[in-house]
Amino acid sequence: MAWEGDAGAVGKRRDELDTPCLLLDLDLAESNIALMAARFANSPVRLRPHVKTHKTPVLALEQLRAGAIGVTCAKLGEAEVMAAGGVRDLLISTEVTGAAKIARLIGLAQQARVITVVDDPDGAQALSRAAEAAGLRLRTLVDVDVGQGRTGIAPGEPALALARRVATLPGLEFAGLQGYEGHLQHVVAADERATQVSAAMRSLIDTRRLIEAAGLPVEIVSTGGTGTHRFVGATDGVTEVQPGSYVVMDAHYGTIEGLGFANALTVLASVVSRQRPNTAIVDAGFKALSTDSGPARPRDFADATYAPKGDEHGAVVFESGCPLGLGDKVTLIPSHCDTTINLYDAYYVLRGDRVVAVWPISARGKVQ
Repeated sequence: MAWEGDAGAVGKRRDELDTPCLLLDLDLAESNIALMAARFANSPVRLRPHVKTHKTPVLALEQLRAGAIGVTCAKLGEAEVMAAGGVRDLLISTEVTGAAKIARLIGLAQQARVITVVDDPDGAQALSRAAEAAGLRLRTLVDVDVGQGRTGIAPGEPALALARRVATLPGLEFAGLQGYEGHLQHVVAADERATQVSAAMRSLIDTRRLIEAAGLPVEIVSTGGTGTHRFVGATDGVTEVQPGSYVVMDAHYGTIEGLGFANALTVLASVVSRQRPNTAIVDAGFKALSTDSGPARPRDFADATYAPKGDEHGAVVFESGCPLGLGDKVTLIPSHCDTTINLYDAYYVLRGDRVVAVWPISARGKVQ
């Protein structure tokens, strides 16, 4: 059965909402979007934000209105949702392989402007055959491993060889490079992060220069995330950045120096039990708050911590004396926005203390 929405929530105060539920402070989200856009407004580096975090065309369209040139999608399913929601310039940052996915990619490329990535000559060949059969040429980036050890061909000569291969394939158009330093996003100290990003970008930009010296033009060099956007944006040879979490932020990013974005995303929970001293049990556990980046953080109580207590429950523990009673509401800042958002069907969108909209999280669960 399709989710029908919750129109009855519009106009309610925050504390009138049923719980657990996912809240989006629209004033803070808009401020975050404007701040990131301003940082690149007078730069030759363009903004292509990642939608794997917020998973809704509504926010993607806001980012485009603020000046983004397009969006980045982690998965093909996310890109399909964005295209259906009116977003037309899409970079899919994960390699698309296998007959089923390639067929979907071709269908998507017939309705939107798509850029794909490859890190293997066999994968490039398969994409080219399908695109040629459909009368298309897919704009394609060579995905370069700049230290994360995930996807991406080695920089330097291996990347050059793959770029040359892509340039010869009739269904592909070599457009440039992608290199994501995801392993550096949460380096806490700004100076240390800058040093490590510089080394990662050196391998990417040296690869660009090698390819250009071989006679292949490199139009796009796409990289960066929320934690590294300032450093990669100041790197000569980078053309676009892919930050995602900055729109909503989370408790983990809140520990990183020098970012400047506000926590627009929270989870609202209710106290369901008060049987232990200094502790309130709330109705938000593993199914309401992801824990891959640690526990959530209570927003309004400096002397409290949160810990999951199973699938459906969590404990808010105070250093001394619990001020909460049964039914009281607790606002929690997720530790990792991306994986928490993926647990919910909708955002309850707030201005101040009032719900002004309920937005479906249309790309929730689009992992294919």
